[in-house]
Amino acid sequence: MGNWEDLPTDLIITISTHITRNADYIRFRAACSSWRSATDARPHHLPRQIPFLLLSGDAFTFYSPTEDRSYFVPFPSGSHYHFLGSSHGWLFLVGPTTSLILLNPFARTMITLPPVVEIPNLFDQVTPNDVERYRASMSRGDGAVTVGFWKYLLNKGKLCLDSGSPGFWIAVAFLKSGLAFYRAGDKTWSHAGRYWQFADAELYNGKLYAITRGGILSTIDVAGSFKEAVVVSSSPLSFSQDISFYLVASAPDLLLVVRKHSDTDGYRKTVGFEVFKLENGDQGWTRVDKLGDRIIFLERGTSVSLPASGLEGCERGCIYFTQGYEPYEEDKGMEIGCYALEGNYTRHLLCCHPDAKSTCWVAPKWITPCLW
Repeated sequence: MGNWEDLPTDLIITISTHITRNADYIRFRAACSSWRSATDARPHHLPRQIPFLLLSGDAFTFYSPTEDRSYFVPFPSGSHYHFLGSSHGWLFLVGPTTSLILLNPFARTMITLPPVVEIPNLFDQVTPNDVERYRASMSRGDGAVTVGFWKYLLNKGKLCLDSGSPGFWIAVAFLKSGLAFYRAGDKTWSHAGRYWQFADAELYNGKLYAITRGGILSTIDVAGSFKEAVVVSSSPLSFSQDISFYLVASAPDLLLVVRKHSDTDGYRKTVGFEVFKLENGDQGWTRVDKLGDRIIFLERGTSVSLPASGLEGCERGCIYFTQGYEPYEEDKGMEIGCYALEGNYTRHLLCCHPDAKSTCWVAPKWITPCLW
């Protein structure tokens, strides 16, 4: 019997195109050097996958709900990188030296962004209290605390892709005041919405939509001058500190998902969701009572919609969520749950307080496996 590594190249390629899971494809390419050289490192035949849960720790630990198993990936060089968001399989991370990176842990690819300190208008609305906090962290030389300070000014990051324009991507940084943008090929950050605090942004039908924490929806010209134009000036719900907004591109609509919170014994708990879709011509929001064959995954830095058909272990028409707190509120507990929009009920899949035993998953995040 011949060696498996001596299989004809065309047969290896044919076999690889019948693999439907990212994890299996990675294992296949790792079998031997001949299989790895014969196959595409960035396959585009793989279907969308159920997001993994990224667990806290010194290495990347990804839990696959479909397989009920974990994968361990070494952390990039350095320490004290903190999570700002996850989009399309890429992690948006901030480091102790004000570094910002986009990291695809599955493809082992990294994109270095200009550092935090080069973001325009970063220190708008910074208070004396913030400055003292920064000075104290620098004097102690505490990298983790320093990163915590930058996360206070830069509280979220998101990578937006335009499916109609291959190769185009834009990194969006959510500041205390406004948004910062970095496009593929840019040398510097750009800025928009200087006096507003934004909750989320999403590329939809070739336009970048951004919504403030008060529910004002704008479009931003990311192909040119970053000019901002308000398209919906009022929120479908009254403003409250107990709600959070997410924009989700869910074919064929742009959805606004509103997450409702309550505080119990000092811990924030998700009590429900409401969903709206943007009307044709950006004329306002219409309530949605059913998600149909869609599933939505939400976390502070993640909002993704997938078709339920073909996805194992998930309920159609549901919203899967993890803790959604600000980076400086991570002591308020955490939760993982599944909310059925049509039935208006929640199943808590895992919930624990920060002082729970080490077996607890601390602040897990959704990340969609992607090899390109």
